[in-house]
Amino acid sequence: MNADAGAVRPSPRLRPLRARPGRALRLAAYAIAAVVAGVVLIALDMPGLGARFGSAGNGVEVSFGSRTQLVAPQAAVTISSRRGYVHSTAEQLVPDYAPGGNRAAIAGFYRNLDRIGQIGAEPDAAIAVETSSGSVRAPLRHRPRGFGDLSVDVWLLLLQASVVGLTAAWVRIQRSDDRASALFAISGAGVALAAFSGAVFDARELSAPGQLLRTAMGLNMIGSTVSGYALSAMFLHLPRRIAPNWVAPAIVGGALAAGLLEALGIIPLAGFYALLPGSIALVVPIVVLQWRETRGDPAARAVLRWIGAASVAGAALLSTGMAVPALLGVPAFGTDGMAIIPVFAIYGAIAFGFGGVRAFALEAWSVRLIVGAAAVLLLVLSDMLLMALLRVDQPVALTLALIGAGYLYFPLRARLWARIGRGGGTAPPDALYSQATAVAFARGPEARRDAWRALLGRSFEPMDIARIDGPLAAPELGGDGEWLDLPALADEGPLRLRFARRGERLFGPGDLSAATALVALIGELDRARAEYARGVTEERTRIARDLHDDVSALLLTGLHRQDVKAVRSDVRQALGEIRTMVSSLSQQAVGLTAILADLRFETAERARAGGIECDWPIDASPHEVEPMLDYARHKALVSSVREAVSNVLRHSGAKHMAVTIRRVGGRLTVEISDDGRGLAPQPGRRGGGNGLPNMRARLSAIGGECTIADLPAGCRVHLDIPLGTPPAAE
Repeated sequence: MNADAGAVRPSPRLRPLRARPGRALRLAAYAIAAVVAGVVLIALDMPGLGARFGSAGNGVEVSFGSRTQLVAPQAAVTISSRRGYVHSTAEQLVPDYAPGGNRAAIAGFYRNLDRIGQIGAEPDAAIAVETSSGSVRAPLRHRPRGFGDLSVDVWLLLLQASVVGLTAAWVRIQRSDDRASALFAISGAGVALAAFSGAVFDARELSAPGQLLRTAMGLNMIGSTVSGYALSAMFLHLPRRIAPNWVAPAIVGGALAAGLLEALGIIPLAGFYALLPGSIALVVPIVVLQWRETRGDPAARAVLRWIGAASVAGAALLSTGMAVPALLGVPAFGTDGMAIIPVFAIYGAIAFGFGGVRAFALEAWSVRLIVGAAAVLLLVLSDMLLMALLRVDQPVALTLALIGAGYLYFPLRARLWARIGRGGGTAPPDALYSQATAVAFARGPEARRDAWRALLGRSFEPMDIARIDGPLAAPELGGDGEWLDLPALADEGPLRLRFARRGERLFGPGDLSAATALVALIGELDRARAEYARGVTEERTRIARDLHDDVSALLLTGLHRQDVKAVRSDVRQALGEIRTMVSSLSQQAVGLTAILADLRFETAERARAGGIECDWPIDASPHEVEPMLDYARHKALVSSVREAVSNVLRHSGAKHMAVTIRRVGGRLTVEISDDGRGLAPQPGRRGGGNGLPNMRARLSAIGGECTIADLPAGCRVHLDIPLGTPPAAE
């Protein structure tokens, strides 16, 4: 058998709890708070008569206002008024006294409590207690009760019920698919039932409605019996299933039946106390069987050792303190409220000790749920306390309560509720695009990973984000919406997000759609960033190529020339190339007029230095819109003209050179002619260098062309260059 042998398919009724664990836990907190409020209101509604009885070792301590007297448990007590009298014993007036004997005796005890309430309500009511030195008599005064009139035991029992009940709900909500957690929840509910009903039973002073107390005692017996045996049955499924599935429900059903018989008085009080240690007798052999079953599994045995020791030790402490003294007829070692210590030890150990067992896999994030639910419980209790204060009749107390509510309570309440119940959700599209851009264009892989996780946290508010293994092509839902898996992105590996909105709900189709859109958006931005980086690299490569091919070649040529004029020409041309490259770094288009003006000046200087007359007339034809050339066209035009002029200067032997510029539609034609030897192939003449092929290739890249033709005297180079789409005229 494996640790999951006790797993069951979640009930359809429990699926909403699993889908919204945070909300379900808050609902449980609301329900518990409502019960606490009900118990407190019932306790405050019980009559206060000004006399208290409490256990004190082997005796009973009686308080009459400021007087205190220690008497024997069987000391006679008489409550009397003009309506009559009631005889009792000091022991029977202690709040946590449980009546024994036959059913008639038990019914008589509760009738006496009703009678005490009726007699004590009269103006002349009095109480008389027999002591070793004689009878002590004091008047009784019927008055409303306040919070301070409730004993410490009542508050401890309410705390015990709230914490254990909330813990049981906590475990069951997040592990709704196995039997062990169901049995733990039943046991915790039994503890809460016993503690709540015990708080009602222990809240009386001298009197309370008999039927109310009888019902409370019956519920206490049912809850106590069921809680112990359900906890024992839990070990049939934890850490492994060692019995058929029907055995645990049979044990719980038997305990429930026994509790009902106890509540009806069919099983006497002694039988109730005898059944409580029976749960320990049952759990011991089950733990032994589990120990044998888990041979070779150190992890399961470690869990069994911890949970078994905590359960057996805590149950033994409860039995020793409560059941055994009652069976032996000796005073209890403590009050009902002191049971909170072993109860917390048992249920705290179970809830927090088994992180490695599937039945109680209480991950770190779930602590936030329990803290949030406790805050909700505190919020509701504060509401109840404020309402109780507003019922006070004294004007001063009412004024103070209203001032406290207006200036302290309501602002703090609003802040607490905003903290607990704030909503989540994805950001608006414009904000989301901005955040996604920040992720994609963050500097460095680590910064992108951090930004990506932060964006996921803001968008989905998951309980946790963890990296997972394996390739993932697209976002996927898993665990019936418990988690959302995302593919590798933004230099981060695949990620798993668990429980959206801090545990409020599972992930759904809307979250999947949002995640898919977010992944696609950041993917596009990632590609844009990569394209941008590629463009930067290409631009750097282009600049390096231009420096190497154009500037470096000219400067290197100048180093080896002896003719100073030729060196100056090379340097002048290199400077022109640098100016062109520098102007291109601004990524701004340059007007055609400015480009041609610079070229005209540069060409005239080069021609004069080479002893050639240059004729380059200014284009005076009117144009409505001046074309703006991007870098590619700018570079192609300038480099082609420079290369053509260089060929004239170096190879033609010409005395005269003419440059003609024409604009026809969206194209520019440049003709450079000379009266030299010409460049057309001639018999016996070898081909030229790379200048003309490079010029043709550069022009072809932008959709232009270059043709060369010999003239009767010289040569003509014809350049056809597209100017691109002109800007709209203003």
